[in-house]
Amino acid sequence: MATPKNIQQDIPTPQVEARIDRLVDGDFKTKAYASATIADAFAVHGIRIIESDKGRFVSMPQESYQKHGQTKYNDTFHAITAEARTALVEAVNTAYEQKLREQQEQNSQQAMSQQM
Repeated sequence: MATPKNIQQDIPTPQVEARIDRLVDGDFKTKAYASATIADAFAVHGIRIIESDKGRFVSMPQESYQKHGQTKYNDTFHAITAEARTALVEAVNTAYEQKLREQQEQNSQQAMSQQM
């Protein structure tokens, strides 16, 4: 008899597409906000790209609440399998790198047109 864990292992990793909704200017840990479409069936908004002392990471959308006077956070969306999480993180990072390249190209073109 298959257990729920065995069933999850048989689920194929869904196709994930990501886009950067906006870059964050300034000296903040959050560098951008992204959205992802999963298997052409679900959309996730509010994904954050964060740069920390430990490097870049992707933070899922969260809600906060108070418990015993402390602020706690709970992801409102998360991947069930490691493979799905990897696919989501890779898609978001790829979209972020592409957006940064596009921004650099625009800045270079603007600088060149101002010199003329």
